[in-house]
Amino acid sequence: MGTTPFIFLFLGISLIAALIFSNGAKFLKSPLIVGYIIAGALLGPSVFNLISYEQIQSLEIINVLTLSLIGFGIGGALRWSEIKKLGKVIIYTLFFESFGAFIFVGIALSILLKSIPLGIIFGALAVATAPAATVEVVREYKAKGTLTTTLYAIVGLDDILALIIFILVLPISLIFLGDTQIGASASILTALGTAGLEMLLSVVIGTVMGFVMIFITRQIHDRVKLLIFSLGIILLNCGIAEVLILSPILLNMAMGIVVINSKPINARKIFTALGDWSPPVYVWFFVLIGARLDLSLLIKFGLLAIVYILARSSGKWVGSYVGGSLSGAMEPVRKYLGFCLLDQAGVAIGLALAASKTLENLGMTLYAKQIISTVTATTFLVMLVGPFFLKWALFKSGEAMADTGE
Repeated sequence: MGTTPFIFLFLGISLIAALIFSNGAKFLKSPLIVGYIIAGALLGPSVFNLISYEQIQSLEIINVLTLSLIGFGIGGALRWSEIKKLGKVIIYTLFFESFGAFIFVGIALSILLKSIPLGIIFGALAVATAPAATVEVVREYKAKGTLTTTLYAIVGLDDILALIIFILVLPISLIFLGDTQIGASASILTALGTAGLEMLLSVVIGTVMGFVMIFITRQIHDRVKLLIFSLGIILLNCGIAEVLILSPILLNMAMGIVVINSKPINARKIFTALGDWSPPVYVWFFVLIGARLDLSLLIKFGLLAIVYILARSSGKWVGSYVGGSLSGAMEPVRKYLGFCLLDQAGVAIGLALAASKTLENLGMTLYAKQIISTVTATTFLVMLVGPFFLKWALFKSGEAMADTGE
């Protein structure tokens, strides 16, 4: 059987399986995405082998589209009035929770692996948070309030900071791992300039596309046409991000911020139209996360994965509490934000792949395998546990609606 019909079979079966397992998750009072991830694990190479790891990689388009939709949705939740009010809280908390994870994981894994450079690389990978999982759980329980607004801003910016930290520390780590061909100062300056340019381009293009979207959607009154045009703009942004190697999250987030703050009524129509169309894409995204499960890696790198998860979770929580306290954040933000930042997914795996390929090209095969295997294994584990903590935090803060089980 050719690849194309096989992929169609997988996409169809995955939707049905995800629906069945999400009903089971709902029965157990678990966030729905846990059911999607378990369905993916069963369909993946480790259990029923309905899809191979190579075929999972061929569906990367789903990851890019999902992150773009999530970025646009996060931007649409950030009104200028709220951003200005929470500006100090967002900046302090973002800085401390990111570097909290970086430092905690860096120290813990440096000790465990007896290698400071390798520990630092793991620390950089630990910074990223999964915006898709976070947004999906928040939507499921219809959470609203200061904690939710702060959370949206943090997860939207978190991956950008993770990328900056990663491209700064990787060349330094490679030098200490034995790659003497890299010049430290030149690499750092080049990396910093590249990161700054990528961020600036993402924001500028996203802002321009936001004004284009507002101008044209004012003339569109039919719901279907509004959906087609909005999706077309987002797909266009996906293409621009891929061609220019920009962040699809930041680009679409900038567009979402412009749209919601320029024409709130139009924006609500756009988000409603997209909301009717996007659920299958999110389901495929989480099913593919589950499908990446490799039981042999969980066994082989079990201790490494556990230490990584504990150190990262501790760093996120401590950093969020310190940042919230120093910025004068409200009690729900101080106490519960750290529990909302435990998930990791696409960006962390993408950075791990980049690091492992670089190490492999330099002949450091063992280090390369340790990095990609650990991040893949821990992503699966934290994506099973993280949504429970997020749900708990949203209810404890009083920002989630009552869990009716419907």
